[in-house]
Parts: sequence; C-alpha cells; structure tokens
Amino acid sequence: MSLATRCISCGTVFRVVQDQLKVSEGWVRCGRCNEVFNAIEGLFDLERDAPPNWKPPPAPPAPPAASVAASYDPQSEPPDDDDVFQLSDNDRIHSRFFQPEQADVDLTPAQAVKRRDKRDFAEARFNEALLDEQPLESETRRKGGGTGIPRSSVKAARAQLEAARRGPGFVQQAKQRARWRSPGMRALLGLLFLLLAATLVGQAGYHFRDLWAARWPATRPALALGCQWLDCQLQPPRRIDDVVVESSTLSPAPGGNGYRLSLVLRNRGAMTLAMPSIDLKLTDSTEQLLARRALAPSDFRVNPPVLAPGSESNLQLIFSSSDPRRVNGYTVEAFYP
Repeated sequence: MSLATRCISCGTVFRVVQDQLKVSEGWVRCGRCNEVFNAIEGLFDLERDAPPNWKPPPAPPAPPAASVAASYDPQSEPPDDDDVFQLSDNDRIHSRFFQPEQADVDLTPAQAVKRRDKRDFAEARFNEALLDEQPLESETRRKGGGTGIPRSSVKAARAQLEAARRGPGFVQQAKQRARWRSPGMRALLGLLFLLLAATLVGQAGYHFRDLWAARWPATRPALALGCQWLDCQLQPPRRIDDVVVESSTLSPAPGGNGYRLSLVLRNRGAMTLAMPSIDLKLTDSTEQLLARRALAPSDFRVNPPVLAPGSESNLQLIFSSSDPRRVNGYTVEAFYP
C-alpha cells in the first residue's frame, strides 16, 4: 500500500508514510509551497484510489484601510517642540499622538507570523526500506509482541516505583530496627531461643546418656524415660583410657590339650565402666601369627560385665589350638567394639 495526499494550497500530490504521520499527528508541510496542513484529511492510496478533487483556496480579504489616514498629512519627521507650540490645538494633538502611516508591505500580519513560526520539513518522503525492517507498533501489539518498550526500561521503571514505595534507605533501616525491637518480635525470638536450647540439650543427652547417668545418677530416671520414647538403652559408659591390663599369663591347661589365659583389668577412673573386650594374638617361635581372636566379656563369663571405680577384675579363659605348631608367644589388648 502506497499512501499519498494532496496539498490544500497548491494541489501538489506527494507520498507519505503512516508512521511519520503518527509522529506528527497528521501535520505535514508541502515541499513546493511550504503550506502546513493535515494530510489525513486528503489521504488516499496511489495504487487503488484516484486523487481527490482540488479547489484553489479563496484569496484572503484585503486589509482594511487606515481610518486615520485622511485626518492628517503624513510627515517625514516629528515636529520640534518649538513648532508644536505654534500649532493649533487639533494639530498639536495629531502631532503628539499620531505618526505617519507605515509604508505598504509585501506580507500580511498572518503571513508574517506564519513565516516566523515556519519549521522546515523535508519533502514528505521517508526511508520506506528502514520502516519495512521494523514492524509498526500496532502490528507488534496484534502479534502479541507487547507494547514495544524495552524490557530493561520496564524493569528500571518498576525498580524506581518499588524504591519510591519503600522510601529512603534510612527510613527502611529505622522501620527494620523498630520491627526487631517490638515486644511481639522479642517474645517470638525468646521462645525460639528456648526451643533451640531445649533441642540442643536433648541431642547432647541422647549422645552422652550413658556418661550422664554414671556421673549424675539423679538424671537416670529422665534419661530412662527418654530412652523408652527413642528405643535406646542405658549402659555403663565406655572410657578405654581408664582401663588398663595390669597383668596377663598364658600357660598350658591341665591335661595338656589347651591353654589357660589369665588377665587382671583395672579401672583407674572415678565411675563404673563397661567391661571391655580383649584382642588376643598367638605367635610361634619366629613371631609369625598363628591365630587372632576378639574375646567378649561373655567369653570370660563375667556377670555383671562392669568395672567398679578403682577396682580390679580377674579374668580367666581356657581354649585349645588346632594349629600343630607350638604357641610360643601372645599379646593381649583391651578395646571397646
């Protein structure tokens, strides 16, 4: 589609572009007679429509003649003060308040104002190739492309509106401090602190329940009740640093069919400890390992399997070896599995 319009002053037909008409709200200037007019009124399609009929505008009416021209004679120069005093009263009034008529000019006042406010438009022809590359705003909206405003500008505008709604930075800081110092917030923070402290104490009690029950016997009922809920057991604490092997012997058993292991364990701590297990290693004359076994307290038939504080416990065990080589050495070590 090729749009065109006709000048209302000289009748010249020239092409126009729709986007440029939108920018100027339909107003254009004729490239021939410099007349400014609304091109939308005479807009038509060059390919399908005929140019509208054109009628020359009526000539502007002649300016009215000066009414004061016949009442006095024009003077080239205003009279001097001495000459004025020699005139009559009527001539003196005319000389003071009336000046000679201005010589005829080529332009009327309306034409002079139009020339003064004239803005030069290029002939109403625009780069159509550039416009074809960029779709019109109306087409963009029909295709669902939004308003045509860059997203960065929209985001910046939204950020400014949000900042204006929140207020200055010092106002926000003051509101935040007042919110944290309010009685309701302080009560909520205190309740949250108590809840976290109780949770921490509960976790510590579950992990160190055996040690707490041995060191503070008054806590045993509460710990036992907690173990019922959590399906756990209270046992004597295990502190391998307080358990030492005072002495040990390995001798042939009666009848010569096995060996007898005798141990003396001592508890150097101040609380009752669980009986540890014993790691037994048997070696031959070349110090090669013949056998190794972990002996639990039940193997020594200890009941109850505990070590009283500062006490000693004698353990004995008779066992046989299926290895034909003669047992020549051994090592024992206490440990908690």
